[in-house]
Amino acid sequence: MTSNAPRRLRRAEAILLKRTSRLVLVSERCVDAHNLAAMLRTAELLGIQHVYVIDQDDEISQQHKSTVSSGANSWIDVHRFTSTADCLTELRAKGYEIWATDLDSGAVAAAPTTMPDVPPKLAMVMGRETDGISDKMREAADKLVYLPMYGFTESFNLGVATGMILQRVIDADPTIVGAMDSEERNELRKKWYAKLGGLGWEEIYAEWLETPPLALDDVRPTEESRSPRMKKNLAKRLNIKTKPDAT
Repeated sequence: MTSNAPRRLRRAEAILLKRTSRLVLVSERCVDAHNLAAMLRTAELLGIQHVYVIDQDDEISQQHKSTVSSGANSWIDVHRFTSTADCLTELRAKGYEIWATDLDSGAVAAAPTTMPDVPPKLAMVMGRETDGISDKMREAADKLVYLPMYGFTESFNLGVATGMILQRVIDADPTIVGAMDSEERNELRKKWYAKLGGLGWEEIYAEWLETPPLALDDVRPTEESRSPRMKKNLAKRLNIKTKPDAT
């Protein structure tokens, strides 16, 4: 029966097996919608299901919502807050230890030889591009960590730093990958199947919801689907064949 399952569902099952709720990402007061979009994309690709976004102000919040609505949040859960205090309250209620990135002298280097032990549930906080985390977040954090730097430039790009710190946490404790209970996984399956199936998906995919197909061994896209997604005028200039739905 598995051999008859649509490839998209088998790919979804493979991704579900790697999803985690044990590690969550927190973005505090990000001011650049493109940076936030990059952070969400990175979190999704690393299997992180929950991202907590603390907005800077109403205008920036609307920019973020516009960017987020068409991005990686189709596959992850984005939780929005208007204050750091409210976000901290929810994270504590859910049992997360809080680590925040900071260049404070008391921060620990997020490097293989100095990385702290990863707790059972961890919220990793990334601060604002201009001045990092807030004083309130710094006071509340259980640990402050930083990425070692070896050049003249004073800081990493926020999106790059997010990917680096999340990967270092996962490398420090690979059991984070796939750490999600079956109830949440089942709920995600229903949501994802609905997105993948479109109109009438329940009737089309009903049998697979009851008995999920075997996961693919490799979730990378097939060779046929790897053509770049870009605007037609750019593809024409570069003489590149694009996907049929590229605009």
